[in-house]
Amino acid sequence: MAFVFTAAVGTLLGELLHEVWELKKKGDMFETVLESMEITLTSVTQALEKIKVLNKELDRENDKEIWKLWKQLEKGKKLVNKYKQAKCSSCLKKPFYMKDLEKLDDSLKRFCQIVIPVLQSGIQMETLLVLEDNQEELIETHEDVKDIQEKVQHIHEEVKHNHEVVRDINEGVRDIHEDVKQVKEIDQKVKDIHTNVEGISDRVNDIHVEVKEVKEVRAEVKGTHDGVKDIQVQVKKIHEEVRDMHKDLRSNIQTEKAASPVSNNNVHFRPFMPPEPPRVIVGLDKPMKDLKSKLFNDGISTVVLTGPGGSGKTTLAKKLCHDEAIKEKYKDNIFFITVSKSPDLKIIIQQLFRHKGHSVHEFRTDEEAVHSLEQLLKQIGTKPILLVLDDVWSGSESLVDKFKFQIKGYKILLTSRSSLRGFDSKYKLDTLNYEDSLSLFRQTADLQNSTSNKVEDEVVKKIVKFCKGFPLALTVVGRSLRQQQPAVWKTKVKQWSNGGAFIESNNDLLACLTTSLDAMDNKLKECYVDLGAFPEGQLIPASAIIDMWEELYEMNGDGLSSISNLHELSSFNLIDLVVTRTDENETEDYSETFVTQHGLLRDLVIHLSGLVGSEQGRKNLVVDINGDEFPGWWKQQEQQTIMARVLSITTDETFKSSWPNIQAPEVEVLVLNFRTKKYSLPKFIKSMDKLKTLILTNYGFFSAEISNFKVLGILPNLKRIRLEQVSIHSLTMHCDQLENLQKISLIRCNIVPSGNDKSIRISDALPKLEEINIGYCDSLIELPVELCDIVSLKKLYITNCQCLSILPPEIGKMVNLQVLMLSSCRYLLPNSVTALESFEVRDLR
Repeated sequence: MAFVFTAAVGTLLGELLHEVWELKKKGDMFETVLESMEITLTSVTQALEKIKVLNKELDRENDKEIWKLWKQLEKGKKLVNKYKQAKCSSCLKKPFYMKDLEKLDDSLKRFCQIVIPVLQSGIQMETLLVLEDNQEELIETHEDVKDIQEKVQHIHEEVKHNHEVVRDINEGVRDIHEDVKQVKEIDQKVKDIHTNVEGISDRVNDIHVEVKEVKEVRAEVKGTHDGVKDIQVQVKKIHEEVRDMHKDLRSNIQTEKAASPVSNNNVHFRPFMPPEPPRVIVGLDKPMKDLKSKLFNDGISTVVLTGPGGSGKTTLAKKLCHDEAIKEKYKDNIFFITVSKSPDLKIIIQQLFRHKGHSVHEFRTDEEAVHSLEQLLKQIGTKPILLVLDDVWSGSESLVDKFKFQIKGYKILLTSRSSLRGFDSKYKLDTLNYEDSLSLFRQTADLQNSTSNKVEDEVVKKIVKFCKGFPLALTVVGRSLRQQQPAVWKTKVKQWSNGGAFIESNNDLLACLTTSLDAMDNKLKECYVDLGAFPEGQLIPASAIIDMWEELYEMNGDGLSSISNLHELSSFNLIDLVVTRTDENETEDYSETFVTQHGLLRDLVIHLSGLVGSEQGRKNLVVDINGDEFPGWWKQQEQQTIMARVLSITTDETFKSSWPNIQAPEVEVLVLNFRTKKYSLPKFIKSMDKLKTLILTNYGFFSAEISNFKVLGILPNLKRIRLEQVSIHSLTMHCDQLENLQKISLIRCNIVPSGNDKSIRISDALPKLEEINIGYCDSLIELPVELCDIVSLKKLYITNCQCLSILPPEIGKMVNLQVLMLSSCRYLLPNSVTALESFEVRDLR
């Protein structure tokens, strides 16, 4: 802060005064000079304390004058130390040292008599000016608030008047009812008098007229009620605007500078930027206050935020990271890391280095990585640091311990469904109380502005009670019922009441989420279940999902239906869409769009995929392998046929690529997720005759070497291949022919030129290839010339390849090329492209 330097000068002044007092106490022969210095230093100390208080209030500093005082005090401290250390043999030097101290005393007296009064006067004048400005702002603020209050009071008076009108109308209606009652009595009498038919007819006509008038009055009453309701809505909006204006006014008075908003647009280069919290947040004000209190406590270095799944722990952590007081303290040293079930310590630390713009090294061991992290944090530790580790699983305590360092101002916030052992400071986040639950549900279901606003309050209250205070359940169920007719709401209540869907604690939320999918058609449900093929806690590229769905459900191939499904799932709050770059012209490859899932929702997906049959009989089979520990059913029944259409296999960094055999002839989409530097494609792929899409993703930090690509060469139906973070020497992947392959995507791949494939003409190996997507391939310096021989190619997308500077002239040979999209690349287009017909260049730089 601005007054820190002044405080440091005060400390030095105190030390010098103490030294002089010690010398005087010993009865030195120059006691008179020392006594004079003690008086002078005491005066300077008192004056400096007044200046420090004023500077703290104004957040200012008198650097020039205080610096001069600092130099004088340092000189004095050195002289006193020399004087104290002088031995008998050098006693002759003491008079000289004392003469210098007399000069220093005179200099400090001049500073105290001339400079300090001037400083104090200037600061006091500035204080008066600031107070005057603040007083004017407060006067203007009070005037604005007064005007608003007058308007609100006027509206209240109008509402009161309308209530009186409605009351008068109600009284009139009651009178009419009395008249109608009398008419009924007369009608009964008329029925008894058969002789006077003409009189009866006239009276009946009169009754019809009166009934018509009653209906008209009722219509007027209904219109008046609707008008009163609209006025009440307007009054509520004005109250909210007044409350927001009060909040803004208080904020403007308390601070003159607004903190710069945190941007999370650059996902690849700043991976640990705190995500934005949800738009609607209810019931977290007190937990937010309590959590901030713990983080601002100097005696607490690590805080564990724990609670049941779906209770809002991650939401609270996100909200905390975007709190103004937190951002003011930690600034750009806030790191938000999703840990999940199987974290990789080395990769997390490498990403931290990348986040801070430092060069990234390959760590041989966890210990080396932890040591490097400590050095990095100490380097940036001149400012406070907040490290948020989200979704820490039970058993990961040892991992968290590796992030703990003795660094001043360094705090760690953990979120976990479990009560982690070994941490003293914990905060349990309970589920929402009934009032907050009802408020969150009403806002999420949009009950004020949708067709669902006619739902009975009793139905709404029952649904809220079913959700049992879980914010995630309230949000998902509310979104699923939005815009639904009241009959649908009642049906849901009946189903949940009779079916016992909300009985046990953990299964309650799962059942609630499952029933929230009823509004979706079966095809969309199947698409949702397919998302379980991707690892937890990772950004899922939308283009990878498109490749899966387009072939699995035989869509039209342009990706629009798949993107529509993603947006529909997002509208149900089952996924979040993250767009890292927005251009005026929407691109067709969606390379900058990602999907994220809450951990609990992914649990729902895995639960749904396992509802039908055994592992061998499921449509979607998701296998997580730790080390070389394969599931028991795989090892015990190697020859058992698996009937899944979607097969996902995830391995960790200790996997040794030793694959047991498996029979999976029905697989159409194969998703392989791994972290090792070397990875061998399993031999059992060659038996997957129906395989249409292969998605191979390396979630490690460095590119991986892939072997056994030849197993792909005999697959007759393979149409799409997506490779991410791997090294590739040829688009043919050393296969003689991929006769039906239509699309290749290379993302963050190391494309290494190789002359070993000259015997294989790329145009012969890929005769039906229509689309190539190359993104974030920094090693790509020039486009391989042999690509230009693929005359079947229709679309070529090249994005974020920073080293690519020129396209080969032979590109003019691609006579069927329709779209060439170049995004964030340095390039020169050859003149040969002008020869292409029906050709479109999209420059998104």
